[in-house]
Amino acid sequence: MGSLISIAKGFLLATGLIWTFNAVSLIRDGDSWLGLLYLLIMLIPLTGLTYLKLKRPNSNSEHTASNKWRHLMFSFQGVALAFWMFDLATTFYAINITGLAVEINPLGWPLGILGALAFYAPTLIFSYVLLFKIKEKIAFYASIPLTLLTLGMSSMNLLAGAQNFQVFVDTATLGATLRYEFLALILTINLAIPFTLKRALAQPRASLS
Repeated sequence: MGSLISIAKGFLLATGLIWTFNAVSLIRDGDSWLGLLYLLIMLIPLTGLTYLKLKRPNSNSEHTASNKWRHLMFSFQGVALAFWMFDLATTFYAINITGLAVEINPLGWPLGILGALAFYAPTLIFSYVLLFKIKEKIAFYASIPLTLLTLGMSSMNLLAGAQNFQVFVDTATLGATLRYEFLALILTINLAIPFTLKRALAQPRASLS
């Protein structure tokens, strides 16, 4: 369970950074309304996570320093997966939706997914085995170059995704009639999250009484 949380944290962190980059790109070079909505959409999970963190602060004092390093190392696998999925999503948009881009991968699109999966799946499994199944320092040290290799490969996905996203920046627009409707919807969701979580967290106490 802890390993899943670690990879989820890395995935969410990388997704947040990518989302911020996308919003800045839209505000600077594309439809500024889309950029604003991007930022407000990102606030939806941040609002929920912040509320849960404040209401239920978790203590990691029971974890040893070694375990913390192992979980930190494994979280980079989540970062790599986020970069890869960003590349997949933007490639689909640029090629299948707009038709303004072509695939340069020798395997083509979407067969290139299988080529990347053939790398990411074994490295993810092998990294998990080294970090959490083999309780030796040598296994931890062996995971370091594997993690660096994974980040190196995923950085190419990040760069490709950033190039593909430029197609979205150049082509995507939000109709004037939909701007305020989407804005009101997102703001309503952001305001409703704390109240919803408050009721959800208080529900077990009410049932016990």
